[in-house]
Amino acid sequence: MLQSMQGVFCRFLLVVCTVSVLSGCAMSGFDLEKAVPDKNSITGSVAQPQPVEAAEASDTSKLSDQNTIRNVVSALNFTQWGKTPIPWANPDTGSQGTITTVAEKKTNEVLCREFETSREAFDGAAIYRGQACMAQGGSWALTSFAPI
Repeated sequence: MLQSMQGVFCRFLLVVCTVSVLSGCAMSGFDLEKAVPDKNSITGSVAQPQPVEAAEASDTSKLSDQNTIRNVVSALNFTQWGKTPIPWANPDTGSQGTITTVAEKKTNEVLCREFETSREAFDGAAIYRGQACMAQGGSWALTSFAPI
């Protein structure tokens, strides 16, 4: 019995050694540095880069949010405000935030309101500082808006 077990083990060892030697021979002509991917094997499972239009859509969302914030700041009645935080939301983009400070000043006969606000959107949350000034004809324009 011991002799038959040794025979099986020897045959197994012989097979393993033979396979190892043959696999080494098969790989001997392979140069890894010259290997290139097979272009025919592309499956499309990797997402393609976003087109430029998608980046512009994000900028359009931010611009829409800025206009919403400008409208809230310009419509603020300082006599009734009471310096409490003012929530805002833009239903077009789903963004929202809170205007925490507003200061009114008049420079060269131009009325401006400086403010700080949060902006929570799909692309993240941040605190911004901005300024809206009254233009000719009574309309308001956002003159600055940047993350802090």
